[in-house]
Amino acid sequence: MSTEVPRLKKKLPELYEDFASTGPDTLNGRYMRQFWHPVERSELLPAGRALPIRVMSENFTLYRGEDGVAHVVAFRCPHRGTQLSVGFVEEGSIRCLYHGWKFDGTGQCVEQPAEASEFASKVRIASYPTREHVGLIFAYFGAGEPPPFPHIPGFPDGALIETNIDLFQCNFFQSWENDWDEYHVAWTHRTGGVHIAPELGDERFEETDYGVVKLSRKSDGTTRSSTFFWPATIRLTIPSPSWFRQRNVGPALREAYIIHVPVDDHSHRFYATMGVQVPAADRDAYLEEYGVFRSLLDARPAYEIAEPVLRGEKTLADVFQNDEHPFMAVIEDMAAQPGQGRSVDRSEERLGRSDKGVIMLRKLWARELQSFAETGSSKAWSTLDAMP
Repeated sequence: MSTEVPRLKKKLPELYEDFASTGPDTLNGRYMRQFWHPVERSELLPAGRALPIRVMSENFTLYRGEDGVAHVVAFRCPHRGTQLSVGFVEEGSIRCLYHGWKFDGTGQCVEQPAEASEFASKVRIASYPTREHVGLIFAYFGAGEPPPFPHIPGFPDGALIETNIDLFQCNFFQSWENDWDEYHVAWTHRTGGVHIAPELGDERFEETDYGVVKLSRKSDGTTRSSTFFWPATIRLTIPSPSWFRQRNVGPALREAYIIHVPVDDHSHRFYATMGVQVPAADRDAYLEEYGVFRSLLDARPAYEIAEPVLRGEKTLADVFQNDEHPFMAVIEDMAAQPGQGRSVDRSEERLGRSDKGVIMLRKLWARELQSFAETGSSKAWSTLDAMP
């Protein structure tokens, strides 16, 4: 396996450098639909509940049947176009609010109260495979059979799993590039004061069967390993949220997955799911504190706190000193990445040697898009049962 970072020696056709577009009629959108993507936190979808979701510029209906199984089907009823998520979940099916047409988890219409009995068998809506893992509901939106699942290993036994979703007002690829750029942490997260930058040049990237592994050495001599699972997931060790650190609650570090899923070409959902190791004797006290943290986290969308910073009405220091958000790193990232614009113009960049991770990501992504466009297939990224 090569550890060399591929160089962007000449410009590829613009088609293969369109990393931002993910609509169903775009090359990148068709490519992205070949993978599993999270669509919601499992705990936010109780049995009998339906929700509207938007993924890669398309709308869908997510619901959990009374048997506990999550389903994703088309957004609208084919009868008169009413939004299905406002309907009724009955056993494993969803019934339209408007005229009572009922669809099972495969999308098959199974009942039409005002129609002849044979009509229902002729009506079917789109449905999509779902699975649940590490506290999240995943769905597959591509054609044909989905790739193997789970595509990312679980957390060690006994870990508490905490999940969070933030809406970022920028294209998903900007945040994905940010994950490959460890040098940003000393500056972007300077206000929170929890990150140390690696030594310049002391990063190694190695492509694997399942993604890319990065090894780096920080200025204090410690080493760090991060694993990038294709197409847009990173597993890494992160400092606990600022609220916990300030109160000396729980572990200082935690294993985490960060996953980026486009809502459309100008916004995305930033999924963070964490495996938190807490001694059994301390769990009750920790969970009580976590309940307070959760209520603060859910009280106000993070982007509403970050937007005044981008408008120049306040600073990151103001946000931190006033305890406006319990997870300061999220606000800092929302200042940096949406601060590039809703969809960044990469033609105006001046890349340097600290950007070799970003360059590698773009080169690999362009390679995959070109293969997908020319042959209809790309690298078959493998799965892992456990972290190496």
